[in-house]
Parts: sequence; C-alpha cells; structure tokens
Amino acid sequence: MTHTPASIARALRSRSAREQEGEILSFTTVTHPPARFGTAARTIGLIALDDGTKVMGRILGGEPAIGQRVRSRLRLSHTTEQKLKVYDVCYEVLAKKPAPKPFPGYILALTGPSGVGKTTISMLLTTTVGDYAEKVPILTTRELKKGDEQEYRQVTAREFIAQMKRGEIVAATKIPSSSEQRWYGYRATDIEAIWNDGKIPVVVTEMGLLQGLAHHYSRRSILSLGLLPPGKSKRMMLSCLLHRLRSRGRDSEESIVDRLKNAERDLQFFEDRRELFDHVIVNENLDTACSNIANHVMELAKS
Repeated sequence: MTHTPASIARALRSRSAREQEGEILSFTTVTHPPARFGTAARTIGLIALDDGTKVMGRILGGEPAIGQRVRSRLRLSHTTEQKLKVYDVCYEVLAKKPAPKPFPGYILALTGPSGVGKTTISMLLTTTVGDYAEKVPILTTRELKKGDEQEYRQVTAREFIAQMKRGEIVAATKIPSSSEQRWYGYRATDIEAIWNDGKIPVVVTEMGLLQGLAHHYSRRSILSLGLLPPGKSKRMMLSCLLHRLRSRGRDSEESIVDRLKNAERDLQFFEDRRELFDHVIVNENLDTACSNIANHVMELAKS
C-alpha cells in the first residue's frame, strides 16, 4: 500500500477523533479471541465519544459498567509475521464508577423482524393482561395505513427531529426503504404516563430502539424478549416471514422486499448482540407465545 500525504492526514484525523474520553454504552467479553491476539479474554465495548460519535474498541482495566467513563490509549495489539507491531486505540476504565441511576420501572420490549408477530402479540397483551400492561404508541414519520391508528402517532420529519433535539424522544431509529426514510421513536412522556398509572409499558422495538431505551433507562429496566419465526436456519426463518408478510395483505411487494432486507439484518443482530435479550421466544404458535409473554408480565407486576 502506498501512503500518500492525503492518506496519512486522513489516518491522523481518524486517530485523533478516536483519542477522546467517552462513555460505555454496552460491552461484551470475547472469551476466545483470534489466535493472533493471544488466549486471554477481551472485553469489547461500544463507546459514545465526547464529540457524539460512536466507536467499537477494547476496554481495559477495572470492571466496566454501562455509563462508565473511559479514556483512550494506544496499546499493542499484535505483531505481524514480518515483526511489525500493530497498535490499537483502546479505552481504559476510569477509576470512578458512575453513580447508579434511580430505577424508573420495568419496560417490556418485544424485538424481532417484520412479520414475526410483535404487533399482534402486543395488542393481545392489552386484553389478556390489560390491568397490568399497556402498549406505548410509536411516533413515526411514515404515512399511516389502515389499522395503524392504535399503534402509531404520525408527525412530520421536521417535528420528529425537533422533538429529538428537545430530548423528548428517548429512543429513535431511521429504517431505510426504497421509497422513503422513515423515523420511528418513543417519547418519555408516553412511557412515564403508563408507569404513573401503575402499569408496565410494552414497546415494539428493533435494534436501534432497543439499544436506545436500554441506554436511557438502563439495561436493568428492560425485560427484553426477542421474537423469532420458526425455522432451523436463517433461510427458513426468512421464508416463514415472507409467507406471513404476504398472507396479512397489508404490504406491497416493494414494501415486502424492503422488510425482508431489514429482517435479515435483524436476525444477524440476534446473533451479534445476544446479551441484549433476557429471553428468546420462537413464535410458532401465537397462543403459546402470547401466554408465555403474559406470564412474564405477571412476574414483573408482582416484583
């Protein structure tokens, strides 16, 4: 590789951008790293840097905790066969741990790809355990379809962004499609109103919303239930989702193609971020899955 002045300047800017303090958003431990990194387990974290960017990096020292401050430092990663030393930007845990946040209450999060049954199950829960749980409306910028009124509240993209800047939206995600960029989010006032009524908020999420809620309210507050379609392989799961999306008759073929692309990404998320789920439920039989989740609601209500 030829290193030009421009490429060197870009590398230096990238390194400078990463060499900041930040805050741990989430982390996991790799117990069997690749051979070139040795045999010791490594803790890898998602870090929110002080300039607002997010990076992945190795966490060094101490006992990491979500919300804990870290600072960057260079550390020897490995030595190549040519005896060249390779350094990584790692993040060292600062000695002082963050003060624990007050426990606000439980949120029941249902996460899974399009067509897996999240919305149906969340609506059924409001009837089977409606005295204990209530569905949180989703704020969205997309055009509403028939039957969406009970699930969504539509706003313009400008209003959505304005509410995010004011801190009213505590978890947001932008889901791509071939026709538009659609924003989805949850507002603190909608969640906290349900807590004030003595009930458990039920949210339907995907990877961005789930991580946003866990970051804002703490992972401890989220009872995270992952919903998967039946199937022994990813291809079989996607085939099941395709059948369900076509059977429900709500989506155009163009929309179904978009949803399947996003579903494939969501299924990979289940593999990559297993620590974000307390339970994974295969929705092969709707009554069985709903009964299982209702039992979890009742356990939370008694705690």
